[in-house]
Amino acid sequence: MRSALIVGTGCVGTSVALALRAAGVTVHLADADRNALRVAVCLGAGSAEPPAAPPDVAVLDVPPDDVAPTLGRLQKTGAARSYTDVAGIKLLPQREALRASCDMTRYVGGHPMAEPEHAGALAAREDLLRDRPWALTPTEATGTRALNDVLELVALCGATPVLVDAARHDDIVARTIQLPYLLQELMSEDAAARHPLADRGLPPARPASPAPESWGALLAGNADAVLRHLGALDAGIHEAMAALEPFASAEAGTGTGLGTETETETGTEAERAAPALRRLHALLARGAERPAPTPVRAVGTVAVTVRDAPGELARLFADVAAEGVSVRDVAIEHGPDHLLGTAELLVGPARAAELAAALRARGWPARLARSAPVRPDPLKELT
Repeated sequence: MRSALIVGTGCVGTSVALALRAAGVTVHLADADRNALRVAVCLGAGSAEPPAAPPDVAVLDVPPDDVAPTLGRLQKTGAARSYTDVAGIKLLPQREALRASCDMTRYVGGHPMAEPEHAGALAAREDLLRDRPWALTPTEATGTRALNDVLELVALCGATPVLVDAARHDDIVARTIQLPYLLQELMSEDAAARHPLADRGLPPARPASPAPESWGALLAGNADAVLRHLGALDAGIHEAMAALEPFASAEAGTGTGLGTETETETGTEAERAAPALRRLHALLARGAERPAPTPVRAVGTVAVTVRDAPGELARLFADVAAEGVSVRDVAIEHGPDHLLGTAELLVGPARAAELAAALRARGWPARLARSAPVRPDPLKELT
């Protein structure tokens, strides 16, 4: 592979670009968000200049419902030889691409199963996808050349290709990724509403990558599979309620209050509780291998005013790196006149004040903006 086009400079798209650059591939970047594109270019992920000739592969780092329109638009202009995407669900883009009469011989759906902590190009790493499963969902129409091009792309990124049916992929994602995230959100909101202490002790769950609105698109696009697993969970919840009911306090108006040692004509309450206890143990054994809850991590935000001049963002990132501080994400707000605006750098809470002071010493208008709890992205590997 000699060249590639990355459409969308999010964390995954930029990580793919960095890995390809390290492998000697010429990378061209495109993004409707000018600031996001500028950040990716400053990180060395590729060039913002359009390619002189169609690259070997175009990688679409766009939301699931944008895959088909973007694919159709690129194919009409002959933007690349082969095409793939990195959306978190696969059946919806595949169906919409078919409806839009896209050339399916040159398209392979893909989903690299990485676990970035934050969204955006600054969370990208050259090795983010190394040794990670990369789901590929070719169809009967997929051409050999397109599949080989995408397999080479996966290999250059150091990932492991996993060929899987799109519907099977989405079912696995619904069960192992989307349902746990949805339940986490519902439980966090419920806890905060029930007791004022929860508002202090349990920060609201806000995944760092993708953004909450992206999660909504992923859930809506995979509604059939998510609803199917929600139904199974509902049955499991009722089964758990039935297993616990015999142990509920009789004084509370429910259950029999089993577990006391008072003698009765039929034996001790403990003996009567034994079948119910075995039922509860069997229920718990089925979920013994559940993953641990996603930990909450805090961040500090340093706001820096940056002028709209060539190399300014790169100079800012270089100064931050010189201070030995790792930036987890960045948000850029436009400013008036000749100012690029404010770059909000998300860093570890213990380093935020130190970084703001160090940047001021280097001549940057920097201030400590705020701290906020965030949760790492709950994406897990495809198994």
